[in-house]
Amino acid sequence: MIFYFWQTDNINLTELNSNRQRMKKVILLFVFSVMSVVGFAQIQNPEETSGGYETENPDSMQQEEQQYDENGNPIEPAQDGEAVVAKPYERIVLNIDSVTNLITYLGVVEQEETGSDSLYVRAKRWAQARFGKNEKALFEIDKKNQKLVINGVITAYNYNSKYTKRPIGKHQFKVTVWIKEGRYKYQISNLVHEGIKPNNGNAIRNYFEFYYTSPKSVKTYDKILRDADMDIKKLMEDFTKHMKDPIIVDEEDW
Repeated sequence: MIFYFWQTDNINLTELNSNRQRMKKVILLFVFSVMSVVGFAQIQNPEETSGGYETENPDSMQQEEQQYDENGNPIEPAQDGEAVVAKPYERIVLNIDSVTNLITYLGVVEQEETGSDSLYVRAKRWAQARFGKNEKALFEIDKKNQKLVINGVITAYNYNSKYTKRPIGKHQFKVTVWIKEGRYKYQISNLVHEGIKPNNGNAIRNYFEFYYTSPKSVKTYDKILRDADMDIKKLMEDFTKHMKDPIIVDEEDW
């Protein structure tokens, strides 16, 4: 009888140990399966396990704030292994006379049916209407070479926008007109900007060539030249308009 109970207890313990081992295997298999699923999900969608932080994405990185040098030129961000290079400020491009090295505006106009005497008179009338009638101060006449030199002056403006401007002194220059039968040539040179006269002292005078080549205050000087260029071109349009033959209306054509 004692042997029977001992054998029965031994069988129960063996089955219990066997059941425990099976349970351990089931639990390990379950844990391994869960870890495999989580790992696969992380590979498929890494953003879901980023913990609320943005993951690195070169296509969606914010651009760095634009930097500028001391002259107001934009500085390009350096690439890997490259030095930082600043884009140079693009100044206005003006015509420089190859002989005088002066900033020069030129134009040649053909008017085949207009005589030289008529062109000469029209040029003088235009200059007197624009700059005054004091011939000694206004004109330098060279009849031998059929040349008329006009000492011109216009108000210098700074254009803040399309509709607003403020005076910043005056521009002085020479307008040279060569006249021939049926044609004429004009040239503007010796351009000087004279600032507004202060309460004490004299106004500052600078040739346009100084503004054009100065390495300092590049954007300020360039703005003066750009505004002056616009006004000088308007002046020349007005000059060529007044040099044209007047329109004669036939009295019977009404």
